Amino acid sequence: MTGRAALDHVSGMRAYLAVLIAVATSGCSDACQNAVASSGISPDGTLAAVMFQRDCGATTGFTTQISILRPSEKPKGSGNAFIADDDHGAARVGTWEGPWAEAKWLTPDHLLIRYAAKSRLFKRSDSVSGVKITYEVVDR
Repeated sequence: MTGRAALDHVSGMRAYLAVLIAVATSGCSDACQNAVASSGISPDGTLAAVMFQRDCGATTGFTTQISILRPSEKPKGSGNAFIADDDHGAARVGTWEGPWAEAKWLTPDHLLIRYAAKSRLFKRSDSVSGVKITYEVVDR
């Protein structure tokens, strides 16, 4: 190829690549939605344990997640302390779409997370932001 034909070919390839990149990266935005269910402020008022349900669309199930945040913050992205799903309905209780869980502050730097025994765990952190986290499995 020479001259004009080569330029047309290069321009066509650039346009094709631009479309390909646009299509590939269009799915990179976070299409997940977080719905806060409860929030408990630590005894000293510096942190909050926020439990929320995360929904990432029809191809995935709902998850129950817990993050330790500043009291004024809302959860963005995934939970930083606890993430579980109901393992295809095995741990679902009531109308909540994910597995049952609850968080309770024991001291300003110690959080207890209780969760349904049949939950499928994806994250179970031992500490977040200087807070020790202990867990209790509850047969529900």
